[in-house]
Amino acid sequence: MRRLAGFVLAVCLLLAGGPASGQVKDILGKPAPDFTGAAPFGPPVSIAQFRGKVPVVVTFWSIYCATCLDEMAALQRLFAKYGPGKVAVVAVNEDADVGVERVKAFLDRFASSPQGKFSYPILFDAKGGVLRAYGVSRLPTLVFVDRDGTVREFIEGFEPGRETAVLSAIEKLIAAVTPESLQGVESEVVYDLSTEAPLCGTYRDGKWYRPLDLDETRQDVVARARAEGEEALRREAVRLALLQLGVSLHSDERSTGCRAGYGVELRSQYRRKDALDRFAEKMNLPRVIGVEAQETIERDRDLSLYRQIRVHLPALREQLEQGGYSVRRSEIRIRFARATHFEEHNFVEALYSEYPFLSSVRRVTSELRGRDEYVLVSHATPEKAVESMRGMNVGARQLSVELVGGTIAEVSMWR
Repeated sequence: MRRLAGFVLAVCLLLAGGPASGQVKDILGKPAPDFTGAAPFGPPVSIAQFRGKVPVVVTFWSIYCATCLDEMAALQRLFAKYGPGKVAVVAVNEDADVGVERVKAFLDRFASSPQGKFSYPILFDAKGGVLRAYGVSRLPTLVFVDRDGTVREFIEGFEPGRETAVLSAIEKLIAAVTPESLQGVESEVVYDLSTEAPLCGTYRDGKWYRPLDLDETRQDVVARARAEGEEALRREAVRLALLQLGVSLHSDERSTGCRAGYGVELRSQYRRKDALDRFAEKMNLPRVIGVEAQETIERDRDLSLYRQIRVHLPALREQLEQGGYSVRRSEIRIRFARATHFEEHNFVEALYSEYPFLSSVRRVTSELRGRDEYVLVSHATPEKAVESMRGMNVGARQLSVELVGGTIAEVSMWR
């Protein structure tokens, strides 16, 4: 499934120093600057001609921006579904530096590809006047103009998985629902994710020969690689969806792989559980995520896995609330009242592996006390955070954590 680009994060940077955010805000809620398209791509088209008739989606793009083409393909599906009687789509090309003939040749080749031909107007911004009028600094950028000619949305950049949510929002606006933020109405996101999972075994002359464990078959090895790959993709989908809700749980960088040589019982590298793992293992996965499409390619040495994973955001938020998580982050100063340097280190390591609400932790030096302290950023209230820290396993030590002054966790450790 091709993804609709252009929502929230910028990927293709057009100008080294674009307009300030205030310029972008200036256009919202105001009449859309009018423009008329150049001739090489058909008859001239202006924004004014749609005023009072249909809403207009304007997308700014370049032939060198792959995500721009993903967005244009998704808009083509939207345009084909509703037709020119309900919505107008105008694509403004920003490749003046290579010339209109180069862009025209690109579109001719694109028309013969599986994506097909764009049936909505494509305009060539020969002098960059349209770009400047709209304050565009990144590609792709999508601008939504309502029937009255007022700019309702200005969305820059690209973030995977937003096609379903954004198209649904645009469709509501097309249907004359009261204008609302496109970012605020989404109920689900869809992520296109892929990974490589190696097939662990013995190789001879460059070819897979046998499993590491002689009691297994190649089918067993393939099944294990598939399971590890799918787990990694589910984890990534959960991480991205949490970010969509504003929750950034700490997650270690990891990859699938063969971590042990022949003759060693354990075939996979030991991985400590991080905050993302601890949240995911308590989730009701069937309620939150589902696989929309999938493909697995088996090669001699590895598997290539592709999964299109849908995440239901209201259910995910519900899981957060049930687990005691807060969408808002809080900061707590961790101060050790009684602990050796080794015990302090052990406590911080336990935060990474056992504290479920962790976003980040950083060390700071208290000049007043002459020793290290730590700033804990987490998705829990200070009271919930302290309660959770008291239950951490810090080895053969007694542990006391007390909340003082509202935002300071005073930690004592002893044998």
